[in-house]
Amino acid sequence: MSYDILESDFNKKLSTAYQLSILIGMDSLVYFAFDTNNNNALLLRAIPYVQMPGTEGFSLTDELKKIFAREDLLSYLFRRVKITMPDVQPVLVPARLYNEYEKTTYFTELMSQGHSDSIQNDEVEELALQILYPTDPTLMALLKKQFPTAKFYNNATPYLLGCRKTIDEERTHNLFVHFTKKNIYISLFDKKNLQFSNSFKYQTAGDVLYYVLLTYSQHSLDPTQQPLNISGQLLENAEVYKTLFRYIGEIRFVPFPNFLNFSRKFNEVPPHFYFDLFSLALCK
Repeated sequence: MSYDILESDFNKKLSTAYQLSILIGMDSLVYFAFDTNNNNALLLRAIPYVQMPGTEGFSLTDELKKIFAREDLLSYLFRRVKITMPDVQPVLVPARLYNEYEKTTYFTELMSQGHSDSIQNDEVEELALQILYPTDPTLMALLKKQFPTAKFYNNATPYLLGCRKTIDEERTHNLFVHFTKKNIYISLFDKKNLQFSNSFKYQTAGDVLYYVLLTYSQHSLDPTQQPLNISGQLLENAEVYKTLFRYIGEIRFVPFPNFLNFSRKFNEVPPHFYFDLFSLALCK
């Protein structure tokens, strides 16, 4: 889906008061800006790549170069720039067990599958976690050239912070599932404490149902009583949603986050679609 929303309040002369958030997706780049003084959403643009991954000659860095060359807004000076890297399954390490000098060890199996040996870590103090993931040095070089002051994150980092911020405090447990093009991220909170989180590759609706019901079973939760909160790239007419609906008593799409303010111009955007992008506002 392609979106292009620009509020009349956006003023390029005041961009140093704004945060620019960027989501580098599998098939598009999406960017969002808000005023850090009042948390008002100012713009949202989703730009599909000309070539799609899997097609001959596809290069993510080339696609991004083309976008950077024609998107004048991305050359403005922003107060903060925060970027989620392409969807890569992370390793979550409890902070008390984390060793800065053992980053590569956590990815021994991933390395055998051809992943980069450049490992980045996101420290998430609120959850006492270190989130580790491999990055592409060529891609990182391009992004740092375009955005010298940017901070980078795995998409699990804003997602988990967003979940913690939006839990239903009247419930003991809150269960979330976030969809990307190739992975699902399932997380369970006990009050504000992260009890379980994992990511899984999926291809079919049956794959998703298996992992979701397995999470319910492993934590002794009743699918007819425990709501499932959904975010990411999923719509109600999708086969995945229809399959989950047969087994889960209550499915909720996460709303627009309450830590940002959205005008009626954003009504055309499914609130749950860019939950991780909006939640970059919570990343340190």
